[in-house]
Amino acid sequence: MPPKLLVIAIAIILYAITFPFAYADSETEARKLINSQGCKACHTLDGNGGVIAGSFEAMRDKLTRAQVRSQLVNPERKHGNDKIPDFSHLSENEIDVLVNFIQPKP
Repeated sequence: MPPKLLVIAIAIILYAITFPFAYADSETEARKLINSQGCKACHTLDGNGGVIAGSFEAMRDKLTRAQVRSQLVNPERKHGNDKIPDFSHLSENEIDVLVNFIQPKP
């Protein structure tokens, strides 16, 4: 096998092996953030939580990634018609984790 193909093959194998673990870590972090930030006071996740707002599962069918992000981070710090708390204290990485969990579709 030519060296270039061997490198590509190894990269694909490594990606296939590590991707599920990276996603699992990301999902775990997102669930921790959802719990620690009080999101389930209003939203449901896996059938648990509040009923004031929609479930995280329903958001996947309704909102794009950009719309999810704009609900969490915006210059006016107004979220969900002033019903969602301000999340400006979260890091960019934490926001990314939440956005990717709430809307995994690109």
